[in-house]
Amino acid sequence: MPKGYIIGHLNIQNMEAFRVGYASKVGDLVSEVGGKFLVRGGNVAYREGDKADLDVVAEFPDIGTAEAFLASDSYKAIEPARKENTTGLFKLVEGV
Repeated sequence: MPKGYIIGHLNIQNMEAFRVGYASKVGDLVSEVGGKFLVRGGNVAYREGDKADLDVVAEFPDIGTAEAFLASDSYKAIEPARKENTTGLFKLVEGV
């Protein structure tokens, strides 16, 4: 079964609010459902397109697990901190 991925290419408007309300909590939630971060910041060599403050790729056992994670009460509790403090691409992708 193909894995599921959450991909973020985000510009952060308020780093402290994002860090406290979202970034410091989301890692544990991802782990609880069997997911893991493949990319969480780091050096980026842009070749095309717009730069972002933060690039993230989280891998889940399958697309259903990733969808359930995004719909969970625990994620919904921290989601406003991401939405209120970032702009940019945030998507769910099924692997091959």
